[in-house]
Amino acid sequence: MSEQPSFVPQNYVLVRKLGSGQTSHVHLAQHPSHGEIALKLPREELQSQPVLRRMFENEVQLTQALRHGTNHVVQALEGHPTGAQAYLTLEYCPGGTLDQLLLERGKLSLERAARLILDVAAGLEHAHGRQVLHRDVKPANVFLTGDGRAKLGDFGTGIFLTDNKRLEERVGTAFYMAPELFQGGHSDVPSDIYSLGVLAYEVIGGQRPFLGESYDALMLQHLSSLPQNLRSLRGDLSPQLNTVVLQAMSRDASKRFGSVAQFIRAFSEASGLPPSGSVTRAASNTGRSSRNPTQERPPPGPTSPPKKRGLFGWLRPRKDKKR
Repeated sequence: MSEQPSFVPQNYVLVRKLGSGQTSHVHLAQHPSHGEIALKLPREELQSQPVLRRMFENEVQLTQALRHGTNHVVQALEGHPTGAQAYLTLEYCPGGTLDQLLLERGKLSLERAARLILDVAAGLEHAHGRQVLHRDVKPANVFLTGDGRAKLGDFGTGIFLTDNKRLEERVGTAFYMAPELFQGGHSDVPSDIYSLGVLAYEVIGGQRPFLGESYDALMLQHLSSLPQNLRSLRGDLSPQLNTVVLQAMSRDASKRFGSVAQFIRAFSEASGLPPSGSVTRAASNTGRSSRNPTQERPPPGPTSPPKKRGLFGWLRPRKDKKR
């Protein structure tokens, strides 16, 4: 391999590099017990960039905290969050990301779109049940198994609801951020539900509901514009399913679903598909928590402008920049 990392955890054999993210390089690797896995190794520059270093630490700790009780979160196998031997091993999802699938296929069949949305919602419901906010729900952070099921992953910007720094920072990707975050509000379960609604709109309609060439332009769209009628993009979409997506995307956080469990029940009923996972904790985790926030990070620059693409007008960047 051309870029042999300085550290590889014991018993792991690198096969090939899968790609690189903001905080880590990702390798396909083999392990005698786990078999084929995804191995995340932090980028060298994390040693001099504490913000990115904390993001990697977050991902290791949160993903390990979520690894039991669901099939809809990318499963952590082993990991160490800090130091020269930091790493994270995850189950390998050979289907790539939902973002890649949408780029390659455009609109999916309505049944497949609905099933993927329910899969993502089940993963998010599990995270909230463990008191974890994702804070960057989007197709690029959804991974597909070999049989085409979806799993929520990449918890680098995630945070426990009990972390009292949650009020102090604005994180996420501008295409999917809730209106209250643009206005200086804090992340909470309703902001994750809004992002889930935007993802559902995109997966069903084949395009994002809001487009803009800068962070400020996207902020204006989320705060004051209405997306194109989803039923005009999908003639086979029922009014009931359209209503569920629009409720999740309500600009007024109090008018969204009170929990992801409530979204799952409504979406399942409207689509005629069974939920992907158990719907529990609906009353106890409504998201109007008065608890606390996350680690401080200075906001990066504005979102890169989307590029034009064929029928759907815009090409989503492979890595949406976060604010």
